[in-house]
Amino acid sequence: MIPDNENSVDPTVKTLVEMFPGNFLRNTARETGTVERERKIDIVILFWVTTLGFGVRFLSTIRGLKRKYEEKAKTTVSISSFYDRFTLEMVDFLRKCVLHAIEFQAQQTGRVLDDKLKRFTDLVIQDSTIIRLHESLAKIWPATRTK
Repeated sequence: MIPDNENSVDPTVKTLVEMFPGNFLRNTARETGTVERERKIDIVILFWVTTLGFGVRFLSTIRGLKRKYEEKAKTTVSISSFYDRFTLEMVDFLRKCVLHAIEFQAQQTGRVLDDKLKRFTDLVIQDSTIIRLHESLAKIWPATRTK
């Protein structure tokens, strides 16, 4: 997924690659049961295709992800073997990857804080947004305010 020319690599992509080295992805996939044995589908390529290729204005179907996977892996796989990778174990694998990313970012040096703020290691933000529900749901979940 990374261009051959290291100088042209976007700093964000470089950070992502540092955050998710191949060994971490393979070990985590084994721990979660996402991968029992490596065969045609490489979990590292599948991870990058899934995380970077899925979303608005990108690949929006499993078939599209499969085509992108085949392009990057330079191989062909049946739609059923590709589709069968999206399991609860894969969800657990991706969840662990997200937690790893949060921990990785927390360990990175950011802005230098003054002595008063250095004691804080965690930050909780409360969002008090109020969303009105459809009339049919209002009886089940009434509004918190009347106006």
